Amino acid sequence: MALQVSSAKQSGRFGSSFDWALAAVLTCLILFGFVMVFSASYPWALENRGSPFYYVFLQTRWLGLGLLVLVGAALVPYRVWERWSIPLMAFGLISLMAVIFLGDNRFGATRTFFGGRVQPSEPVKVIVLIYISTWLASKGNRIKDINYGLIPFGVLMGIVTGLIVAQPDISTTILIVATALIIFFLAGAELKQLVLGGFVALVTFWLVITRNSYASRRVNALLESIQSPLNSSEWQIREASQAIVKGGPLGVGLGNSTEKLPGNLPLSWSDNIFAVIGEEMGLLGTLLVILLFTLFVYRGLRIASESNDTFGSLLAVGITALIILQAIIHIAVAVAVAPPTGVTLPFVSFGGSSLVTSMGAAGILLNISRYRGQPPPPAPRRREAGARPDATAAGRISRGLINAFGSRKSGASSGPPGQTAHATSNLGWWNRGTRLSGSRRRRTTTHQRSERRDRSG
Repeated sequence: MALQVSSAKQSGRFGSSFDWALAAVLTCLILFGFVMVFSASYPWALENRGSPFYYVFLQTRWLGLGLLVLVGAALVPYRVWERWSIPLMAFGLISLMAVIFLGDNRFGATRTFFGGRVQPSEPVKVIVLIYISTWLASKGNRIKDINYGLIPFGVLMGIVTGLIVAQPDISTTILIVATALIIFFLAGAELKQLVLGGFVALVTFWLVITRNSYASRRVNALLESIQSPLNSSEWQIREASQAIVKGGPLGVGLGNSTEKLPGNLPLSWSDNIFAVIGEEMGLLGTLLVILLFTLFVYRGLRIASESNDTFGSLLAVGITALIILQAIIHIAVAVAVAPPTGVTLPFVSFGGSSLVTSMGAAGILLNISRYRGQPPPPAPRRREAGARPDATAAGRISRGLINAFGSRKSGASSGPPGQTAHATSNLGWWNRGTRLSGSRRRRTTTHQRSERRDRSG
């Protein structure tokens, strides 16, 4: 029995422990955000909702739901999402179409249901990552062929981003495209495909900005405010800049912000919470937030570098990139280097679907970390016909990830003892030729198999 338990552990059936360092970072961000949501919202809630705890109570409900989603996602083997990627993508596209016709019009955009509490584009961001990671992992070296790589990738991005731009929601469009391009490159696409795809994306973005009055108005307001944001004609840019300047190095003290008072900084508890952090906790508080997100990126990329299959590696990188890019955009808006976008600060801002989606994505990342140095959970289906491993591209970026974030445990095998890692036994997604270290596998040698048989005998 002891030998069987030991063998099961070696084969990865029990998995390894979660990345508790990542869990600690998430806990710090969520708790810090809960405090700041109350501090930033209570004056407006008291005056307009009759209770200073209005938004705190709502945040508690969303946090409870988010915690359930996080724990559930952390316990569900991440390869399950691979199996359900197509139904999830269909659901996401239907929800994006529905919100255009049935959604609530708020602040000049039609993005949400139920009075702004549910924004379909939030979960769609993660759904797109799951679908693209599944699709790219199944392609192998065929991703280098423009007919199998860039063209279908561009068509998919065009459909998704077209539905989001129609709301309009330019910031979410940028997040999805940027994150998708990152994992497209890491999946093994050639640089010329990335350059071409990026060029098309930039031209499309320029056309959207120039022809969409909502987007062009936001960009023009930013351009007019770059030289002197404190005197900007754009209300949100001016008030956010003033809040950060008032904070100085140490801040005015928790709860003492004046810019969060009604009539000043709009949506101080969600879209502009970083500005309130800067005013109340100063430069020190803002650097603390940036440090926590930096640690999140470190742990996320390390998990990706230690993952034992292509899908897990790509999904881990995608989730990490999505969270940090969203944080960068939110911070950029607060410091007047990006136009007002309505992007929340992940895990910190008040949120409904945004908070739950971020916590769910973090749960998936935690589950991927559970299989570090171990064989991935059972795969749902086989590799696409004709997709062969491409060893030539492997390691171009994986070496950098390994050097910066560490490699997986030495001696970790890619399958049960005595089993050769053939494509038919693990979907063939090992040694896929990606630029991530987790996609490469070691075959068990005859000498190693004989040694194991001797020990078991």
